[in-house]
Amino acid sequence: MSLRHAILGIIAQKPSTGFDLLREFDAGQSVIWPAPQNEVYRVLRQLKEEGLAEIVARGARGSRTYGATPAGRAALAQWLAAPSDYTLRYEPVLKACFLDQASPHARLERARQDLAFFESQIALLSRPAARSPDAPDRENARTMALGLYTALASWARTIVEADEGR
Repeated sequence: MSLRHAILGIIAQKPSTGFDLLREFDAGQSVIWPAPQNEVYRVLRQLKEEGLAEIVARGARGSRTYGATPAGRAALAQWLAAPSDYTLRYEPVLKACFLDQASPHARLERARQDLAFFESQIALLSRPAARSPDAPDRENARTMALGLYTALASWARTIVEADEGR
């Protein structure tokens, strides 16, 4: 997945300002795809230059609301139809493959840290504010992420419980 497709998808669902997008990609709030401010604005400029986005409104203090152009909607549809990359590149999963190489203490600490993170993401995704009634398709993504973090938390909890019992 790329940030450009995420931004294009959001502005196709609902025209948004850069500030609106920053809230969507806030690293403290976005478990799916966090992004720094400079990247969000850079991608918006590129999408506009490529004719995939356009300014649909101007607001106070020079804010601009971007929407997807017909070409942008076509590019989004093409990306959605393309085969997905199912390669999982998630560092906690890779580390799990080698936990047998760690000391029992290090293994337990790694699992505790992972469990704390996964549970924090579950709590974040379970908040009513995490739901997106304006964008039901993003509700599907939230539900998928919630299932992923629930499974990962279950794995970490199993390690913690087994190692604490030793």
